[in-house]
Amino acid sequence: MNFNRLIVILSICLVIKSQVVFADLYSATVAYQNKNYRSAYNSFEQLAQLGNADAMYNLAVMSLHGQGVTQSKPRAYAWFMLAGEFGSHDAQQTAQLVLQSYNDPHAMTDMYQTLQKLYSYDVISKLLFPALTPNSTPSLSRTTYVPPKYPDEARRLGLEGWVWAEFDIDDNGNVTDISIVDSHPKNTFTASILNALTHWKYDVTTPIFNRSLTYHFTTFKGKQYDKSLGSQRKEYQREITQHIDAAEQGNGKIQYYISQWLNSDKYNASRLLKYHWRDDNADAALLLAAAKNNYPLAQYKLATSLMSTETSHPNKLVGLNWLHKAADHNLAAAQFRLGLSYLQKTESYYAPNKGIKWLKRAAQQQHLRAQLTLIKELIRNDTASETIHKWINRARALDNDHPTLLLYQAQLAPVQSAAKALALKAKKSALSRAWSTHEIDSFIASLE
Repeated sequence: MNFNRLIVILSICLVIKSQVVFADLYSATVAYQNKNYRSAYNSFEQLAQLGNADAMYNLAVMSLHGQGVTQSKPRAYAWFMLAGEFGSHDAQQTAQLVLQSYNDPHAMTDMYQTLQKLYSYDVISKLLFPALTPNSTPSLSRTTYVPPKYPDEARRLGLEGWVWAEFDIDDNGNVTDISIVDSHPKNTFTASILNALTHWKYDVTTPIFNRSLTYHFTTFKGKQYDKSLGSQRKEYQREITQHIDAAEQGNGKIQYYISQWLNSDKYNASRLLKYHWRDDNADAALLLAAAKNNYPLAQYKLATSLMSTETSHPNKLVGLNWLHKAADHNLAAAQFRLGLSYLQKTESYYAPNKGIKWLKRAAQQQHLRAQLTLIKELIRNDTASETIHKWINRARALDNDHPTLLLYQAQLAPVQSAAKALALKAKKSALSRAWSTHEIDSFIASLE
């Protein structure tokens, strides 16, 4: 092919694939459009580490034109080839055009092989792509269930949404230490789920830690929905179309939202979305897409799903890698779960020092369950009492009468009388919350 003709083709065809996406991919595109090329290149490179084909394509374009990086056709060729490995339809064809325009094919091959060691499909898929559809969290039997109250104002306005909560379950089956990871619309349904969860009980005999639950609030009413669908459709269609376009263009936040909607077939919105996404596993596919677009909540949700598998399942290690990605975004819930994961002696990745490090990072963000677990580990490791008391005081600023914190203070008390007084206070607080007192009773018995 004539070289001048090739340059014309490249200059016309090779433009950055601008996408309206959340966080890094969107920021990278804006940075590129503002000619802040170095920042854009760095952000695209981070996304390439997640297996994002569009980011790889954009790195190729920037390498070809010397934008944010030294101009290099071999590097451009390598990135085009890698983007093709991850499904970019025109990337490999473009790579061949670049190859034809360069007089040293060996340099092209060498660069491709070098980048393949870090960014090839085989490398990244083993680290981050689930072997199977993510498993749901193993079910537990509830012995007491109080349905969350649908807020009157939300029902009147026809608002639907979800709350993603995490909590512990004590050895009597009571729900304890609830935290909210995410909710949509923000805070609309949070109070309802918090009030309901305090009344739930599970059929367990040993404590369960960091249970994850997404509760969907929907106005679906069977035949009544069918009658209203015609009028609902017009109201929803414009917004739904915008969401579909944004998701298909790579908007991580919207992909995450749609995966949540598709997770339940009882949303008015989900019924319309399923006209477009008909695959039964569309919610899982969109969740993975959002994670690859660097949306932290999607990375964390994907991780929690994958890590619920059996110990030997390869998805568990993939989940751990996504958990790291979410934790690196400073998401406290992910940091806490990562800390817990490294403290599991039965796992191949058991690393208690790493576990404590991540617990501290979550605890510094006022994550109460991280603080409670950190204090427990510090006591177990005979850490200096001054350090432990510092963390206890920080946790009590969030919940001054927390039974477990009072028990820890009792265990550290220098004299028996003070220990007993604190333990009795802990028991009173636990009873007021309808929580188990077994551990507190055992400590009191040890004092007598």
